[in-house]
Amino acid sequence: MSGAISSVAFDLGGVLLHLNYPRVLREVLPLCDQHRGVCSEKFFGLVGRDPSMAEYERGDLSTREIFSRFVTLTGYHGTFEQFHDLWRSILAENPPMLEFGRELARQYDIYLWTNAGELHVPWIYEQFPALQFIKGDAVSCYLGAVKPNRAFYERALAKYDLRPEQVLFVDDRPENVESAREMGIVSVQYTAPTETIAAVRALLGGAAAAVTS
Repeated sequence: MSGAISSVAFDLGGVLLHLNYPRVLREVLPLCDQHRGVCSEKFFGLVGRDPSMAEYERGDLSTREIFSRFVTLTGYHGTFEQFHDLWRSILAENPPMLEFGRELARQYDIYLWTNAGELHVPWIYEQFPALQFIKGDAVSCYLGAVKPNRAFYERALAKYDLRPEQVLFVDDRPENVESAREMGIVSVQYTAPTETIAAVRALLGGAAAAVTS
């Protein structure tokens, strides 16, 4: 199996970068209608997400359009620029995973497979220079499909002329990992850096150990 894998695809938020939903919520809630806080949580969170988020990440809504929906649902009275900056500030480096990605890039092609809107990509490459080891990306808003839908993986593979058995995929969401496996993609669910790195090394075999020695 290890000999067939030539590429490693990482999810972005929750794997290479941390997602700090609680901090962003603390900052955005005072700018929203106090009686509609739950609506804010459905935008800046993963549980019970507002359907608009999937539309945005699929590329069906622009950032201005998602902002307009956010205002309508939450009574937000801040500026577009504040909303823009708050949403971007949700991301922070996950140093062990970034270092591991850089090490693997010496021997494997590294890709980014992520559900994200136009607000975050390609901006992330300017904000986080540590991501420069990434060879290419498959971003939901530009593919027109979101994980865990099969279409996302089909389009991600096709974009770089990859076969499922050539890729090892790392994602923090179990449903994304499971759907990738159903496509024949070797997949690892991210839990924490130490455990995840060990699992990836085990699947890649001696080559990964040599890269990190």
